[in-house]
Amino acid sequence: MKGKLNDRDAKCPFFFAHTKNSVICEGVIPESSAKLNFDSTKAKNIQYEVFCCGKYENCEMYRAIQENYEE
Repeated sequence: MKGKLNDRDAKCPFFFAHTKNSVICEGVIPESSAKLNFDSTKAKNIQYEVFCCGKYENCEMYRAIQENYEE
């Protein structure tokens, strides 16, 4: 992915938003959210591009949240 990263590029159904160094997802507790803080913008961008915009089924957060729906 080249250029600016936009929220609309995310494919994950549990994605809410992202900032410079964080990704915000639906939480594992009903009516909550989870904010993943990264030490660098580069690390956040990798997470966002690979998982939020791509193979979200492989994301640890996706799997944890999805597990709640399967119970």
